[in-house]
Amino acid sequence: MHVKEVIIQGFKSYRDQTRTDPFSDKINVIVGANGSGKSNFFDAFLFVLDQMTAIGTHQEERQKLLHEGAGHAVVSAYVELVFDNNDGRLPVDKDEVRLRRTIGLKKDDYHLDKKRISRREVMDLLEAAGFSKSNPYYVVKQGKIMSMANMRDNQRLELLKEIGGTKVYEERRKHSLELMKSCEEKRLQIEDMIGQLDTRLKELDEERAELQQYNALDRQQRSLQYAILDQEIRDLKAELDQVEEKLQAAMEQTGRMRDDMVEAYQQLKAADRELKQLGQRQAQLQKQHKELRNEKKAAVARKARAELDVKELRDRLGNKARTQEEAQQELKAVEREIASKEKELQKVQHELAEVAAREAEVTRELDSKSRRQQALFNLQGRNATFATKEERDEWLDKEIRVMDEAIAQKQRSLKATQQQVQDAEARLRGLQQDIAGKEGEIRDREESVAKAAEQHAAQRARRDDLLNQQRHLFQQDSELEGQQKSLKAGEDHARNVAERMMPRDVARGLNSVRRFVQQHGVEGVHGTLMEVFEPDERLTRAVEKTAGAAMYHVVVEDDVVATRLSEMLERNNCGRVTFMPLNRLRPPNVRYPEQYGKEAIPLIKRLKFDPKFEPAVFGKTMVCRNLEWATKVALESNLDSITIDGDRVDKKGAMSGGYIDERRSGIKAFDEYREIQRKRQEVDAERKRVQESLDQLQQEITQVGSELNRAQTQQQFQREGTAPLRGELRKLQAQQQGLQKEVEAKRKQAADIQKGLESAAEELGMLRSELGTELKSMLSAEERAELQALQPAITQLEEELASCRERQLEVSAKQEGLDQLLTANLRKQRQDLEDALAGSSGEGDEQTLQQQQATAEAAAAEVESLTLREKEVAKELEQTQKRIQELSAEREKLADTRQQDEQAAEDRTREMDRFKERKGQLVATKADKEKRVRGLGSLPADAYEKYRNKPLKELQTGFLQVQEQLKPLMSSVNKQALDQYTNFTEQRDDVVRRKQENDQAQRKILDLIQFLDHRKDEAVERTFKGVAKNFRDIFAQLVPNGRGELVMQKRLQQQEGTGEGDGEDAGGEDAAGPSGSKGDDTMGKYSGVKVKVSFGAGETMSLKQLSGGQKTLVALALIFAIQRCDPAPFYLFDEIDAALDPQYRTTVANMLRQQAHDTNNPAQFIITTFHPQIVMVADNIYGVSHSNKISKIDSVEREDALVFLQAQEQLHRAGGNQGADNGEGGADEMEED
Repeated sequence: MHVKEVIIQGFKSYRDQTRTDPFSDKINVIVGANGSGKSNFFDAFLFVLDQMTAIGTHQEERQKLLHEGAGHAVVSAYVELVFDNNDGRLPVDKDEVRLRRTIGLKKDDYHLDKKRISRREVMDLLEAAGFSKSNPYYVVKQGKIMSMANMRDNQRLELLKEIGGTKVYEERRKHSLELMKSCEEKRLQIEDMIGQLDTRLKELDEERAELQQYNALDRQQRSLQYAILDQEIRDLKAELDQVEEKLQAAMEQTGRMRDDMVEAYQQLKAADRELKQLGQRQAQLQKQHKELRNEKKAAVARKARAELDVKELRDRLGNKARTQEEAQQELKAVEREIASKEKELQKVQHELAEVAAREAEVTRELDSKSRRQQALFNLQGRNATFATKEERDEWLDKEIRVMDEAIAQKQRSLKATQQQVQDAEARLRGLQQDIAGKEGEIRDREESVAKAAEQHAAQRARRDDLLNQQRHLFQQDSELEGQQKSLKAGEDHARNVAERMMPRDVARGLNSVRRFVQQHGVEGVHGTLMEVFEPDERLTRAVEKTAGAAMYHVVVEDDVVATRLSEMLERNNCGRVTFMPLNRLRPPNVRYPEQYGKEAIPLIKRLKFDPKFEPAVFGKTMVCRNLEWATKVALESNLDSITIDGDRVDKKGAMSGGYIDERRSGIKAFDEYREIQRKRQEVDAERKRVQESLDQLQQEITQVGSELNRAQTQQQFQREGTAPLRGELRKLQAQQQGLQKEVEAKRKQAADIQKGLESAAEELGMLRSELGTELKSMLSAEERAELQALQPAITQLEEELASCRERQLEVSAKQEGLDQLLTANLRKQRQDLEDALAGSSGEGDEQTLQQQQATAEAAAAEVESLTLREKEVAKELEQTQKRIQELSAEREKLADTRQQDEQAAEDRTREMDRFKERKGQLVATKADKEKRVRGLGSLPADAYEKYRNKPLKELQTGFLQVQEQLKPLMSSVNKQALDQYTNFTEQRDDVVRRKQENDQAQRKILDLIQFLDHRKDEAVERTFKGVAKNFRDIFAQLVPNGRGELVMQKRLQQQEGTGEGDGEDAGGEDAAGPSGSKGDDTMGKYSGVKVKVSFGAGETMSLKQLSGGQKTLVALALIFAIQRCDPAPFYLFDEIDAALDPQYRTTVANMLRQQAHDTNNPAQFIITTFHPQIVMVADNIYGVSHSNKISKIDSVEREDALVFLQAQEQLHRAGGNQGADNGEGGADEMEED
């Protein structure tokens, strides 16, 4: 272990943080000018190691350690030592340990590795590392060497004692002497007490004779008195037994009567409860019966209305049926006439077609012949008109061109007409499709009407069913509401009864806790103790007596919940409650006895509860069959016992029991309250379910009503939409007929154009055939013959054509008449009849009739159901009223019986009170006489039999005679003489025993003092031998050819005047050590330690004969010797070489180097010096500089340090030896001082 680093801030001259470079684990030298801060750096070590004596508790003393200079004031300072702990010398599990001490005006703290520790812990830590309090020489400051060099022999002896640890022995010896003195004082007091006791015992011995005579008479008197009292007690016991038998018989009879009363009370209570329930049921049934009558009345009214509606609908449908039948017959007649006219029209159309065909054929033939005739005429005329062939041909060409254009024009007209025919036919086909679609739409609409009617009927039936369910649920809700009110009243009554069983403030507190739990949502509240378990019904009394007031304690999850609720109760002034937090309760570790079988069982095993509530439930109580078993179990098992009837025996033997009024049972009252509460909760849940069903039904009814309205609206919409569709259909059919006529006209027009084309083509053909022929002046014979034949044929064809046209006109007129009749009359009449039949078909009325019939049937079923329920309710009401009458009569009988039992029980109770009063008197008298017997004290052995059979009168006479004999002695005798003599004798024996113990303790203290003196001498001799050996070796090493030794001086040698000590050492000053405890060590074996040294070949000299430098060397040798006896991890030397001669500085430096590099016990040295010898052997060198009252320390090279020391020495010499701590002059000056 060694110091690695020092960190200083704010301490003395080190204002800023100063951190040294790492120290060597060997020799470290610090150099610097006077006043630079070397001593302050040295004090920083002492500050942390608590070796400074100037630190106190006042601010002024701490202020001196803080830096005082320019700038801001320093309010705190610290010094931190960093130790290398690789060897584990410090008892800290780290290789590097930081110890810091921080001081301020109001604080002084230690920190170990940034953790605050106490000063005591720091001292223990340093002590464990080897910094012994008995050897403070690991720190050597300026002046300490000379003070050791100038020590006297007795002071050096005290130093060795301190190093050897004899201070402990001296403190114990001093304490032993104080104890010795205390023992001597006690011995004197005890001897004085023994003398006083002997005098008093002599006086009491004279009073014993008179007391013995008095005691003999007193024994006889007490014997007689005992015999008298014994006879009287026996007589009292006999009478007491008789009274006890009578009382027991009366109690048994009273108990049976009370059991009968309790049973009668329970029966009466049950009858009252049943009467109350029956009364509530009667009221419900009456209310239900009234509601059923009202509902039946309403249902009958609904039935009547529905039947009336059915009758009206049937009448309306009958009228409609008759009207429709007439319309059907008329429609059939119209359809027959239409069929006849259509058949006739078909014949006419066929005839017209034949006529038209013949006309066309005749027309074509006539046109052909006419054109030929005209061509021949034209040919004949052209032959006369044109002179030449060319003129004719030119004219023909011209005509041909005109004819071509005419034909082309006709062809275009034909094509356009044909296109118009096609367009009209296309439109006709479109109209036919529209007509078919409209007819389909009408059919769909009629199907939709039927479907909507079916849906309307289904929705109406569903609505009626839902309304019936709703009425039934309303009745259930009404009944449940009545039950709720009844149970709520019963619950309030039961709660009031249960609360009357407990203190008022507890009841208020429990109600407040329940309110807080509901309002604030407090979780973790399990209820009262009797709520968390369920006892066997037979053990109600036992459980109630065992629990007592704990039944009303509230079980909570943890103490947080208990604290919160307690604060709420206190804040709102809401009563008091005892809480049982489960996290604070511990289940009792009980071993229940098993040797009693079924006669005694643990009460906890007869309770039903959640296992987590086990800590709160009774765990140290046994329930027994009877009181005898309870007494036995309580005495043998160290557990409380209780019987089924509630008689209790605790483990200490105390018994409690007696009559228990079942009407005052808190558990039964709470069970009744809990049962009613359970029923109310069931009714609440059932009513909530019914109300939810009602809400759901109401929603369904609303939904079904909406669907019903939609279905009705849809049905009406579909029915109303059929007539417009039929009108549209008629319009389409009219358009179809118009298009058909248009198509026929276009076809005829096209045929006419076609005929014109054929004629033009034929004429064109003839013109072209004529073109190019020879121009003739007249027709040929053939042409003339043909022309002549054509005229009669044309005439005939014209006549035939006129006949065809006339016939065609006739047939056309007939066709138009038929067509007009069909279109404008018959078909329209049929359509009107069909529309009338469709509009008044009665389908909607039939559906309405069906619905009304269903409504009437439902109303009839409802009337029947209500009638049946009314009968059932009336029957139940009659039975309830009958039962109420029976129960009322039974209750009156029970009340009379109970009153008689109470009167009899009251009589028996008065009789028992008389027996108890007499028993109490006898027991009091007997107790008084027994007390007087006990007051007689111890009696002679024959006192029990000597007077046992003598008459009471003789005993009383003898007692009076003895009293007369005792009267003279009563005033003079000392009744306490024997007791006092015995008491004083015991006191004397005790005092003598105490004297012997005190003498024995005094001898042990003397032995301890001799042992301590012996051990102290051994420690001194052991320390002296080690220090003397080390001193001899170290002095020989420091002074070549020199010799030094320590000599122990014994006290006997001083007294005989043969010692070699100094003259001043032989004086009386040796009698007192440095501590000033004069007289404590007057018998010490040694008187001092003398130092003898020889430098070179000279003779041995004492310290007085040495120079200052030699004395310093001797003191250093002694310090090194002490350090070797009790080595420390490191050493702090402050200018220890100041007074040494140069040659001895070299030997000291060599010795330090040898010690630092010792393999067995190496040590670290931190030294301040002004001389180069130690600098030459140093491993690390540090320089302290000072500027503006601020010091700092840095590592320096050896050469720079030597140059600095040389400059300091020259400055010292030039200053006329002004440096008091440098060179031989300084040593001489110190010697003169």
